[in-house]
Amino acid sequence: MAGMDHIGLGEAADALVAGGITGPHVSHRRRSNITKIHSMLRDDVESRFGLSGFERYSAPQILELMARLTGCSKDPDDPLEQDYIDPSLTIAAIVAAARRLRRAVDGGQSLLAATGHPTGLLEHHMRVVDAFRAAGGKVVSPREQELFARGGRARIRYVGSVACLCDGASLLHTHSSEAMEALLEARPWPEIVLADHGFAGAALERGIPAVAFMDINDQALVVPWDEDKDVVIVPLDDNRQPRHYEPSWKLFELILAGGEPGA
Repeated sequence: MAGMDHIGLGEAADALVAGGITGPHVSHRRRSNITKIHSMLRDDVESRFGLSGFERYSAPQILELMARLTGCSKDPDDPLEQDYIDPSLTIAAIVAAARRLRRAVDGGQSLLAATGHPTGLLEHHMRVVDAFRAAGGKVVSPREQELFARGGRARIRYVGSVACLCDGASLLHTHSSEAMEALLEARPWPEIVLADHGFAGAALERGIPAVAFMDINDQALVVPWDEDKDVVIVPLDDNRQPRHYEPSWKLFELILAGGEPGA
């Protein structure tokens, strides 16, 4: 990547495609993604990320919303095996998300960052948190290391001020909203959240604004977006090599520092 002051949108998009973050989707097959929508609407509570309102939607409606957010095909019978995220939509969403966080800094809002995908997004979120703090923003870390119900060992561990679920020894991948719901038992609530999976969903369910990262099989997050809640959704593959997210965090750094990217 070029230096932060010279980062361009086209350069960032090309690098994100090369890293598998956006463009042709390599992590989840299209048929599996369609099946996930039906499962989410029927009985898969964990895939709902702590959100409500799914009874108002059909599978074709969810897919239509996903197509608008990601650029994937809205045809459930599309024969393509590989799904797709439009790089231009990813880039536009990153810029919108960074500007939303910049407004949060300017408004004195407190930020809570969390990830259910520590093997993919943790470094990205850490970099964004550092940029938010450097811009003058307040970052909060509620209920650090407190235990909560899930086999007796689950707790929150903050790594670089980003909340992750852990079992005491290892960071865990999770779609569940349970960890964020436990964090939000503490008051005052953060005024904005940077998160994914159930961490984002539980915050949005409580009316907390969010910058939410959504993989192509994380369809629950389209519901608060369709309901016009205060959310910016960034569509991307959420579990690639951490270094491949650098073009995204560079754009956040640039915009949070008061700059604007070139073409």
